[in-house]
Amino acid sequence: MKTEVLQDEIQKRLTLNWLIQGASQHAGMTFHHLVRDELNAVHPGLIRLYDHFALINLLQYWHLSATIVFGRPSRFWKHAPSQIDHPFFGHSLLCKYGGLLAEEGRKRALKRSKEKGLTRLPVAFSIQTVRCILSLRKFEAGHRPRLIQIAKRAASMVWGIPSERLHGEITDRIRIIPGDHLPMAQGLQSTIMRACIVGLGGVAQRGDSLIVVARGTNWLLLAKELVKGTAELICLHGLNQLSDETYHHVIDATDRLDLEPWMLQSGGELWRRLLTAVPDDLPVARVLMRLARLPPQALESTIAAVIEKPEHAQSRLAGLADETKT
Repeated sequence: MKTEVLQDEIQKRLTLNWLIQGASQHAGMTFHHLVRDELNAVHPGLIRLYDHFALINLLQYWHLSATIVFGRPSRFWKHAPSQIDHPFFGHSLLCKYGGLLAEEGRKRALKRSKEKGLTRLPVAFSIQTVRCILSLRKFEAGHRPRLIQIAKRAASMVWGIPSERLHGEITDRIRIIPGDHLPMAQGLQSTIMRACIVGLGGVAQRGDSLIVVARGTNWLLLAKELVKGTAELICLHGLNQLSDETYHHVIDATDRLDLEPWMLQSGGELWRRLLTAVPDDLPVARVLMRLARLPPQALESTIAAVIEKPEHAQSRLAGLADETKT
């Protein structure tokens, strides 16, 4: 494959990964409210804790401990268009919109934090984080099988995927096991992330079928990983036409642990805008599958339209989804 064609496929995969991570981040903010009654039946304090945990999960990227490891988000995004060694250099969407969407997501989270009583002060934020994690472990104890079923039903409802194709586990610690498609650590950031994984999801082969497998240290993390794994399964439609050699080149260049924090902090807002643009009568899974099948330049222009004017992108997405019927 020619170098420029390979580069186009790499850029396309980065865009799809952005959507995949965005779906996961958005699920973290909303999923527990879709099954509020079921979670309240497990313990009435869970919804408030999941609200806090979701906000902590996003806002952590702007707190001191994260910026020491990853750097300041504003600095990272500022350098994307101009530094040739930047991981998103040359990607028109991430360079132009990544910082904007990350900042919009941060502002939205800060506003919601005020409503939910989550502090912004650094030391108090850390204390509240620890309390939230410990409280979730206490309230979820003894209910994990039930919580796993709730997470699977929620993911099945949103994506339209049979729950039999979803496998989930809530565990105190995520251990890397054979079969986990986890990229090797590349540098200090990836090494730290690999050692601190609290959720893991993806696609696995079971007989003649592909299933989604996910693990998390609490219900919300499991739900996020089920969403991410299902989105990954859908987006495989954008890779199945590549040769094995090209596929491995693309995955090695894009599916990196050190890129996930940036896609998570900006991707939630991207996914929110996509949902705004998807017509009400269309399953989002069908739209995502058609996006994954688009040529790189067509995907780029469509996502740009979604970001800039979601309400005007509806007809384009409707047309794309209709093409899947033919």
